[in-house]
Amino acid sequence: MLDAIKRELEQRKKGLEGEIFSTLYFGGGTPSLLNTDQLKTVLDCVMGSYNLQKDAEITLEVNPDDLEPDYLAGLKPLGFNRLSIGVQAFHDEELKLLNRTHTGNQGIISVENAVRAGFDNVNLDLIYGIPGYSQKQWQDNLNTAVQLQPAHISAYHLTYERGSVLEHRRKKSKVIPLKENESFVQFDMLVDTLEQHEYCHYEISNFAREGKFSRHNRAYWSGEKYYGFGPSAHSFNGLERRWNYSRNASYIASLQNGNIYYETEIPDRKEQYHEYLLTHLRTNRGISIEAVDQKWGSTYRQHLQKSAEAFINGKMLLKKEDKLVLTRKGMFISDYIISSLFMQP
Repeated sequence: MLDAIKRELEQRKKGLEGEIFSTLYFGGGTPSLLNTDQLKTVLDCVMGSYNLQKDAEITLEVNPDDLEPDYLAGLKPLGFNRLSIGVQAFHDEELKLLNRTHTGNQGIISVENAVRAGFDNVNLDLIYGIPGYSQKQWQDNLNTAVQLQPAHISAYHLTYERGSVLEHRRKKSKVIPLKENESFVQFDMLVDTLEQHEYCHYEISNFAREGKFSRHNRAYWSGEKYYGFGPSAHSFNGLERRWNYSRNASYIASLQNGNIYYETEIPDRKEQYHEYLLTHLRTNRGISIEAVDQKWGSTYRQHLQKSAEAFINGKMLLKKEDKLVLTRKGMFISDYIISSLFMQP
């Protein structure tokens, strides 16, 4: 796998010599399964082929049970300056239901170890909407998270992924998903608690101390170019979208044999508009009516304004001068609102 990723990095550097990158992100899987020597081989390949800013944000996604002091001590010299720790919850019963291998105590210790190792930019991932667990337990998770004082917290509603153990148990009625109103109460608790502790709610699922917003994710939500390497990785060069084969074996074999290992598409005008809504409306910056008019024309602007009226009246969208921004109520049903603003066939 590492050889294939390095081969892709080498192949794609042509044409990107003039690009200067501000972020590097290891994630979308479990990169902390790699030891520091293995991580170094990939980093060396990146540094040797691409231009990174001196103050680039370099993030590693990690599991709590991988963050032993010796491992952490080896990450800092490699250049990693941000960690995203998949804590998810601090109760062992919840973690067992989520099929996680670490304990709640390991989650706490992993954050403490990261801080002691000199990482001042740590993100915690949390999950809410876990079936069978009370609002009090969710509040306990939030209280524990803020006591650890991470720079950044990401919180996502539980989803039942197709083919997962949890989805199988849901189909067998062995777990009963939370009702929507109960999930909204937990979202409300999340926002209230984190805002009280001076975290800025800058994107639907993301909260950060001032100056600690995720540069990597914010660039994606702003429609900037990005390049992904490895199985399932996505890229966007400003015109064309590209995604690698998702099966590890197909990705590796294609690179070894010099075959195509990815698919591409060029979004049409309507798809570009939908992408603009999907990314920008998730953030506290919202979308610009004027920008829609300038880039897509009066037909798109009029459609947007008309489609948005009901959500503005229902206090799910807020109009600030030429901007449309989701309210807290709107954030909870953002997928429905955004799709309702799409241009219909």
